[in-house]
Amino acid sequence: MTRSKKKGRRRDTAEINPDDDNRDDILQKSDMKNAKFEAYYTKQLALHHDEWCRLMDICREPLPSTFRISGSRETAAVLTSVMEKTYIPHLSGVVFEDQPIPPPIPLPWYPKGLAWQLNVPKKALRRSPEFKKFHSFLVFETEVSQCLLEGKHYTSGSCVYAPPTFPHVEPHHVVLDMCAAPGSKTSQLLESLHSSQSLLESCIPPGLLIANDSDYKRTHLLIHQTARLPSPAFLVTNFDASIFPTITLPPESTADSSGRKPRPSSLLFDRILCDVPCSGDGTIRKNVGIWKKWNPMDGNGLHGLQLRILQRAMRMLRQGGRIVYSTCSLNPVENEAVVAEALRTVPGFELVDVSQSLPSLIRKPGLTKWLPTTGRDMKFFDTYEDYVASLAGGKGTARLVRSQWPPTEELGLERCIRIYPHLQDTGGFFVAVLQHWRSTAAPREGKRVAEEAADVSDVKKARLHGDEDVLVVSETELPTNKQAEPADPTPAETAPAAQEQTEKQKQKQKETGTGDSGFKEMPYTFVSPNDPIVESCRQLSLASDFPTSNLLVRNPAGEPARSLYLTNDLVRAVLSRNDYRRIRLMTAGTKIFTRQEGGFGRSGAGGGGEGGIEKVPRFRLLSEGLPVVLPYIKPDSVVDTDLLALRRLLETYYPLLAAFDQVFQRDVGSKPLGSHVVRFKAGAIDGASLTHDLVLPIWKSASSISLMIDKKAKSALSLRVFCEDLTAAGRQAAAEKQNKNTSNGTAAPDTLVPEPLIPGAGTKGADVVEPNGGEDKTTLP
Repeated sequence: MTRSKKKGRRRDTAEINPDDDNRDDILQKSDMKNAKFEAYYTKQLALHHDEWCRLMDICREPLPSTFRISGSRETAAVLTSVMEKTYIPHLSGVVFEDQPIPPPIPLPWYPKGLAWQLNVPKKALRRSPEFKKFHSFLVFETEVSQCLLEGKHYTSGSCVYAPPTFPHVEPHHVVLDMCAAPGSKTSQLLESLHSSQSLLESCIPPGLLIANDSDYKRTHLLIHQTARLPSPAFLVTNFDASIFPTITLPPESTADSSGRKPRPSSLLFDRILCDVPCSGDGTIRKNVGIWKKWNPMDGNGLHGLQLRILQRAMRMLRQGGRIVYSTCSLNPVENEAVVAEALRTVPGFELVDVSQSLPSLIRKPGLTKWLPTTGRDMKFFDTYEDYVASLAGGKGTARLVRSQWPPTEELGLERCIRIYPHLQDTGGFFVAVLQHWRSTAAPREGKRVAEEAADVSDVKKARLHGDEDVLVVSETELPTNKQAEPADPTPAETAPAAQEQTEKQKQKQKETGTGDSGFKEMPYTFVSPNDPIVESCRQLSLASDFPTSNLLVRNPAGEPARSLYLTNDLVRAVLSRNDYRRIRLMTAGTKIFTRQEGGFGRSGAGGGGEGGIEKVPRFRLLSEGLPVVLPYIKPDSVVDTDLLALRRLLETYYPLLAAFDQVFQRDVGSKPLGSHVVRFKAGAIDGASLTHDLVLPIWKSASSISLMIDKKAKSALSLRVFCEDLTAAGRQAAAEKQNKNTSNGTAAPDTLVPEPLIPGAGTKGADVVEPNGGEDKTTLP
């Protein structure tokens, strides 16, 4: 993972921009050269001449765009069918500027064919009618349903999808993504956490995923990117990964036989993903500016931070657990050197042979020999001692450390994975899988302490806490109200320079408001199960076993304000034992209920039902919370209907109940005013069809009902099911477009719509309440 600093780059953030033309307008192929880059990697990678030439040639070619179908299993299956049956046939045989353009193809190594590669010039994506429609489909599905793409961005290569597949996350696992933003890998981990065949466990898994990032602003992007799969088992934190705090859990028992109170335990993780900050030269096909700016000190300067992050992860891992360490760099100083030193300094770990995982993914083994160098004269040194001897000022002026050289002992580094761009037309990537095979004891002999001093001076050393080797930092030592600054990919600095840099950071924090007063998130407070608001939510036909004790709100007093969130038991245990400011908690659980601001008619909202006025619950079920709450909704309270009812609900914002058939009138009319759930049964009518039951929330007023999804989602749903936009907003937009085309003397372009397929329950979208009662801004199922 690269950093968005002056010399660093962050992958996964290249926006879909047809006018970009792969930035060839910024740097031509003839300018794609860097003598230091070629000299350095010629010596490090040790490839045969022909293979080296292929590698360099493809590094000068545009990187194919890739996207991944995300969301639930049912959603992914339906969208894959839409891709294969509707769009791929229209994109086969396309010719642009006398050149055949290949259609999108599924990545051969990604499980279940859910990742795709689009090797199309951006010019063709902008000007070819067929691909322009396909591009619009991708963007539309991303914005509305948020289940086709990772977000509004293409990634910088298909290899970024590989790291989350190696931990083999299961629903009961406790998982940590240490450097999570922008969130594509976190989404993959969430999908694995929700992969149980059990309906209840797939909605509310017993495990936990904590997604952390040191950049405060990017944590909000992370929250948005992961919103497509609402999870009660999800937390987002904003902390420097190298000093990630110890999280405590409540004691398992109240007291022992002697009457002593048991000590709280520390949360240990089953799986940890360390996609660490790196120099990012593996993204050179996307970030073409690397050709002009690259120098070896970019990687040298990040080695210490990368090592501290990996060491911290190793000390938080449960015995038998796995860590996946990854970068988008080709530099062995950032890759094998970091892994080797971590294995040396934290005993009890070994590299896992994953050669049989993802067998269709072509890879090279990790390096066992490499030669570090400085950036000035590109002089290579066989040993650290040779490097120190070359310094005029001696060891005290060293800018490199011993751990940047290859280890002298056998550590199995060939078990690491190297992905080169020329192997499968990707970017460059590095992955290593470490397993904690025994409890840690004393450090191995020969631990490099003196040489590490410059790298670890700003981080507390690990010490034993109980029987577990974890990093313990007192609350006064933690930057509870200070944003963790990502490391700048620059060389190690002398003490005066470092002090000057610290002062600059403090000044920047003061100017931008991200210093001690920067963390201003609201706390999460659990609501009493006996709270009247919680009791009113039970009127939404919830079963008696609904976990009301896990409902929380975002305010200090714990008063249900606008929204209620749901967590699982483990998240509740974490939040009950850890101050939200100490762990810099950004979000927890998933939103399931929200206050309804209108649509009550003559009824008394939340009133007492006096004078014949019906009492209506103030809170309603959100479409984003429906997948989580659905297992707890009493089956006999769900109203079954057909496509005709769905059509009428899409055509009109607030159709009168009398406009529906008698069965629907009877079933809905017998319900109290408020929030209810409707199941539209699979079937076909007048050319429209549903291949799966569709479950969505509605709001019943005194004489009308409303489908509680937003306008864009209604349009998308109408297009999928009825092959036309039946909504009022869609009809108005079509009329305006027709008038514009008529005045310009042009014909409206044909619209390619997906075949009428739609799966089960509605999924997540941010809630938006309209002035007259409102709808959810809902992502389509």
